[in-house]
Amino acid sequence: MKSNQKCVRLSDRVLKYIDGYRGENFSQKLENYVLDVEERREQLTLDWERLNAMTHAQRQELERLRSRIRRTAEVDLRFTALVSAVMELVDG
Repeated sequence: MKSNQKCVRLSDRVLKYIDGYRGENFSQKLENYVLDVEERREQLTLDWERLNAMTHAQRQELERLRSRIRRTAEVDLRFTALVSAVMELVDG
C-alpha cells in the first residue's frame, strides 16, 4: 500500500519523459522511472567512468597518430628537396 501523496509541478519536458515511461498511470510511470534510475545508478556511473577512460585513451592514441603524421610529412618534404637536388645534379 502506498501512503505517500504529493502534489508536484513539472515542466513540460519532464512530464513528457514520465508520460512516455512504462506504467498504467502517472503514479506508476513516475515510480518506475525513479526506481529504474536509482537502481541502475551505480552501474551507470561505472559505465560512464569506463567510457570516459576509453575516450581518454582514444584521444591519446589519436594525438600520437597526428604526431606521427606530422613527422612523416616533414620527412616527405625533406625527401622532396633531396630528390630535387639529386635530379638537378643528374640533369645538370
